[in-house]
Amino acid sequence: MRLEVFASLVLTLHAAAIADTDRKEREINPPDSENRVKTKAPPKDVDPPNRPTVDYPINFTQSTEGAKYVCDDTNARGRANIYCSGKLLEAVMAKQLYPDSKTYVDRPLKENRTGPEVYKDFMAQFPEELDQIDAEKLRKFVDANFDVEGQELTQCTLSDWSEQPRGLLDIGDTKLRDFAFQLNKIWNELCREVDEKVKDDPERYSLLYVPHKFIAPGGRFREFYYWDAYWIIRGLLASNMYDTSKAMILNFKHIVDTIGFIPNGGRVYYLQRSQPPLFAAMVYEYYAATSDIDLVKEVLPSLERELKFWRKNRNVTVEMGDAEYKMLQYRTPANVPRPESFREDVTIAAQFTDLTKKRQFWQDIGSAAESGWDFSSRWFADSQNLSTIETTNVVPVDLNAFYCFNLNIMAYLHGELGNADKELQWMHEYVEFREQFRNVFYVAEGKGWYDYNLRTKQHNLKFYPSMAVPLFTGCYDRLGMREANQLYDQMSDMGAFDFVGGIPTSLVKSSMQQWDFPNGWSPLNHMVIEGLRKSGNSRMQRKAFDLAEKWVLSNYRVFVADRAMWEKYNVASGAPRGGGGGEYEVQAGFGWTNGVILDLLSTYGDRLKFEDVLNDALPADEPIPVPHGRSIDVTKPSPQLLLTLPLVFALLRALIW
Repeated sequence: MRLEVFASLVLTLHAAAIADTDRKEREINPPDSENRVKTKAPPKDVDPPNRPTVDYPINFTQSTEGAKYVCDDTNARGRANIYCSGKLLEAVMAKQLYPDSKTYVDRPLKENRTGPEVYKDFMAQFPEELDQIDAEKLRKFVDANFDVEGQELTQCTLSDWSEQPRGLLDIGDTKLRDFAFQLNKIWNELCREVDEKVKDDPERYSLLYVPHKFIAPGGRFREFYYWDAYWIIRGLLASNMYDTSKAMILNFKHIVDTIGFIPNGGRVYYLQRSQPPLFAAMVYEYYAATSDIDLVKEVLPSLERELKFWRKNRNVTVEMGDAEYKMLQYRTPANVPRPESFREDVTIAAQFTDLTKKRQFWQDIGSAAESGWDFSSRWFADSQNLSTIETTNVVPVDLNAFYCFNLNIMAYLHGELGNADKELQWMHEYVEFREQFRNVFYVAEGKGWYDYNLRTKQHNLKFYPSMAVPLFTGCYDRLGMREANQLYDQMSDMGAFDFVGGIPTSLVKSSMQQWDFPNGWSPLNHMVIEGLRKSGNSRMQRKAFDLAEKWVLSNYRVFVADRAMWEKYNVASGAPRGGGGGEYEVQAGFGWTNGVILDLLSTYGDRLKFEDVLNDALPADEPIPVPHGRSIDVTKPSPQLLLTLPLVFALLRALIW
């Protein structure tokens, strides 16, 4: 009995030490609380989208056998046959009425029309097979029954926006400060609000209603998107826009309370897949900046409900030796073409003659979209071809690191609310999961954390920035830095830090996918930078500053040339430019790109200098970077540790007794 009590005591002390370390490093001293930036079309030197070309017949008529649709009348009453499945959707895609498949499924029905009426009229007017339908007649039918996409979203006014936010005034270099002010203006361009008509008459729209304003990513991404919002909120907080950040969090609370989880984005055709679970992290960042404990209390049940969704619907058993581990994976149940990329999905799947293989392909495609990495060699059996995608065979290191992060955050938030029992419960779960996480993903020979493949029973030892996500989420033993140091050395040996524009998404050069070389993405670069910065190791912190400088440099140079911020960048080209590949043209805006730059300028703004950025050089005698705007009071224990101490004393009394 005493051994059990002692073990519990050790676990509690260890968890408290971890929580206290994390709390101290993230303590923030929040600052006191018209011209539009015009963007260009994608520059001509950007690589074109990677749209499939085939030399085999394509049949757009879809079998219903074994189909699990992206939406149906249980969650999209009156509109499933318009936006998610059925002959009308198949006909529009077969006749390629629009260059982008997403255009049609974003168009709302006209005010005097309903989904069942439109579908009935379509079937009456177009009884022939798809290949016999006249494209021009079909176009006229669509135009007669649908409004233009985007009309159900209005550009809104941001009440908490200011031209020169106090947080950005602390950026030392005047030119970089002006860059930050220019990005700050773009928030006004990206602000969206859902028309009340969507709430009153939802069956006319593919758009999901949310009650508050939000920042959209930009371009074709008009609606809210899940994981984009985390980095958007990081940027909003740098701009001191606390009300807008809170509004976006409350929108996600509304969505979780309404449908039980947060979908990929704000459309009915996303209702069977999510994105990396960062809702709790958004609340954590907002609370760290504002100390708004009432908001934490309000959203905590929704955070717990979302985590239950992942545990229940995305769990997978990993067998390693005699041990079994419960992990998570990206795995949508839908096994049909994605409506927003319908033509592309049908075209590639046409090479499979067996319907079962097509269904598996479409499930793996949708599951990769759930990961946010759509698409990457990371999911391919041969690391080259999209047709070999096997996402549901992959147990991803980043998803489980995010889940680990969530467990730690839940413990922290309960501690802030004074819920000592729940704090300890979540902290125990965090420590136990972190140990299981290490057993599944850490490869000693590879000196890092890697995805695990259920089919091959092996780890994927190629470089992807996902291997650094445990640094970002703190899902490793931070009392000993061996694993973090080894990962840093491994990434350096792999050449991940060698590119002038930042960190590429992989080193696979022949897949032609947008989440591969040579593209670099803001969230991935940011997570690597933040993971290194939070490590407490001086050489890793220096590299964090170096990488932050590179990323600011790339974005700044392209912004000056294009007057635009892009969703992705080519990090390997001599002259930085927007990235390419994927299923669509590179998009401007861009929410998470702006958010990352503003956060980096807020963090390193007292050290970054315009001349250094232009020269792309880090002076050798620079001091170890000290994150700007964050203070660490090592003389005072954190509230979380104070809440844990009574539990420790109780255990000591039990041990003595």
